Amino acid sequence: MRFNLFARNVRYLFPWLGICMALTAHAATNTGSLTVTATIEAACSVSASPMAFEVVLPGVTKDTEAVVSVVCTSGTTYTLDLGDGQNHITTGGTGIQYRRQMASEANRLPYMVFQEVARATEIAATSSLAANNNLLTSTVGNGVIQEKTIFGRIVGAETTTQPAGVYADTVVITVAF
Repeated sequence: MRFNLFARNVRYLFPWLGICMALTAHAATNTGSLTVTATIEAACSVSASPMAFEVVLPGVTKDTEAVVSVVCTSGTTYTLDLGDGQNHITTGGTGIQYRRQMASEANRLPYMVFQEVARATEIAATSSLAANNNLLTSTVGNGVIQEKTIFGRIVGAETTTQPAGVYADTVVITVAF
C-alpha cells in the first residue's frame, strides 16, 4: 500500500518536474549596455524692461531705470554691451554725453545711461563693440536669470527747447559669450 501511494504520487510529480525543468531552461540571461549621451552648449539670452522716463517737464532733470536680464548656461563667461541707439549722433555734447537721443519725428531729446544709481559712471555711447566701450558687466552664467539694473537720466537743461511729443529710441543690448 505504501508503494502504491508512492507510485500514485510520483505519477503527479513528473508533470510538475517537467514544467519546472522547462522553466529553468528558459531562465538564462545575457546583458548588454546602452550608451547615453548629451551635449550642453554654451548659450545666452538677453532681455530688458523698458527705460520709461514717463512725463518730462521742461527744465527738470528726470531719472529712471531699467533692468537687463540675462540667462546663460552655467559656467559660461559673458559680457553685455549697450548699443548707441537708433537715433544716436557721433558728435556733439560734452565728451561722451548726449550721444544717445530719443526722437519725436525730426526732434531729438538727449539722454544718458549709467551703471549705478549715483549716476557717476556713464555707459558710453561710442559704438565700438570690439573695444568694449559700452561694457555693462562681465560675469559667469549660472543657468538662471541674472539681472543688471541700468540708470537713465535726461538733463533738465536739454528739455527747455524741445517741443511737446512722444520721444522714443531703441537700443540694442548684445550678450557676448
